[in-house]
Amino acid sequence: MKKYFLLLCVITSVIVCWVCPAVAQQTIDASQEYPNTIGQYFQVYRSADASMEISDALEAYQNGLFSSVHHSMINFGIDSKPIWLALKVNNPGQTPLARNLLFETSWLDRINIYFFHDDQILNASHPGKSENLSKRSLDHRFFVASHHFETGNTTVLIRIASLDAMVLPIYFMNNDDLDSRDTLQSYSYGFVYGAILGLVAYNLMLYLGLRSGLYLYYSIYLLSFLILNISYTGHGIQWLWPDFPEWQQWANPLLIIACSISGLIFAIHFLNIKYSLPRMYWVVIASCIVSGALIPFLMLITSYALTLQVSLAVVCLSSALMIILGVLALQKGDKLARYYLIASVSPILGGIITGGAIWELIPFNFLTYRAVEIGIMGDAILLALALAERFNINQKEKLIAEKMADIDALTNLNNRRSFYKFVKPIWALSLRNCSHVSVIMVDVDDFKLFNDNHGHALGDQILIRLAETLRKEARSGDILTRWGGEEFLIFLPETKLNDAVTFAERVRQRISMIELAPISQKKITFTASFGVAHNQNIVSLDELISVADEQLYNAKKQGRNRVCALHTS
Repeated sequence: MKKYFLLLCVITSVIVCWVCPAVAQQTIDASQEYPNTIGQYFQVYRSADASMEISDALEAYQNGLFSSVHHSMINFGIDSKPIWLALKVNNPGQTPLARNLLFETSWLDRINIYFFHDDQILNASHPGKSENLSKRSLDHRFFVASHHFETGNTTVLIRIASLDAMVLPIYFMNNDDLDSRDTLQSYSYGFVYGAILGLVAYNLMLYLGLRSGLYLYYSIYLLSFLILNISYTGHGIQWLWPDFPEWQQWANPLLIIACSISGLIFAIHFLNIKYSLPRMYWVVIASCIVSGALIPFLMLITSYALTLQVSLAVVCLSSALMIILGVLALQKGDKLARYYLIASVSPILGGIITGGAIWELIPFNFLTYRAVEIGIMGDAILLALALAERFNINQKEKLIAEKMADIDALTNLNNRRSFYKFVKPIWALSLRNCSHVSVIMVDVDDFKLFNDNHGHALGDQILIRLAETLRKEARSGDILTRWGGEEFLIFLPETKLNDAVTFAERVRQRISMIELAPISQKKITFTASFGVAHNQNIVSLDELISVADEQLYNAKKQGRNRVCALHTS
């Protein structure tokens, strides 16, 4: 029986230690190092009386009304009532020890910190986000309370009030550890901010060079996120507005709205929503206008709690809209929508990881707590890559469009526009060097009769086969052009008149041997006439073409299917 009783005691002890891990660790040893958050060492008291004085809080603590926290991270959510925290610190040495309580949250409205030794207040600190940075005991972006802990036990009572999320990562560390932590975070934020500013500068240069609004919208989106991050991490009040605590009070929710709007504007332009999903485009535009109009309205009514709630609603709505836009664009066949979707999901996953770390569903550490920032960095980098790919696609499409503008769609030969673009520099060079140039004008004989008797489909086949023959017989430097209708023009640089006539005669013979076989009809052949001109005594390209056209007319007049040339010497 005794054996079973001892076994029951062991099991009970294990369960108690597992369910209430903080019970065995009620006191902080000031001589030890604590690299992680110390929430499990605190006790908490949530009074219905928001105006409770320090004397009443001390009495409640002494009467055992405070309860254990059980978690290393203290979290009471958004719009929580003021809470009281109690911490017992023991200095086992003979000399006082200087230690810091670091509250690694920049948006707390007010923190009242009292240090008791032998039930006497030795020190008190009252930091908060409404306080000028110059009035804080330490020039730090977070809230720090420094104290020399006397030998024996010191009781620390802390009252915290905040309309924002009451997330309290609290650290207990000496001055060297505090400096080391600040240095590490300075490097990490320096990397993040440097990368974002680099992306902003790069995309602004692209905007100025290409005049594409897409790069401007992306730059604005990155800048809005950067300023938002600087605000809620406390760098804003440390670097940019140390003497404007009123702005620090309103900055976070207002910047959340601005960042959400800029993200949506970038999304609709990146995904071409205006043209692919016009109704959805106007839904997003209306949402942005309403959200933007809320900013001055909320500032006028001076209700911070309402502003915070609205900003959270806006960020949830914008996140949902971004994912919906990505899914709809993907369904419409936009290949880059998948990269956009991955980028949009990245900060959401980061937020889930950070939330899980705060609620201790996953281990709380430097990476998990800042996972939302890592996610947003991933979002920025992925969108930058997607923008680069979008630029490459646009450039390819532009090149294809330019090429198609220079190419005859039926024969794939140059058209008149590209003929002059390619030939004019060669013609100018030939004039300077007095080199030989020849031009051949080709025209299909009786082409109208083929169209009338056999249809335009056969006429198209005649033109295609003639173009194929020209390509096979031409040299690499010759320029072939569909001049218009059934007429073709061949520009032959470094070619004498006799050589051009020989070339034309060879092509004429090849064309006369082409056979076409329309459905349910006997094989059909066709011929072409040629006019050849040489640049001797000619200084104008258009005049040279005009001479070739005259020779073509002579070939037609002499009975067709022949080559005519002007011999001037």
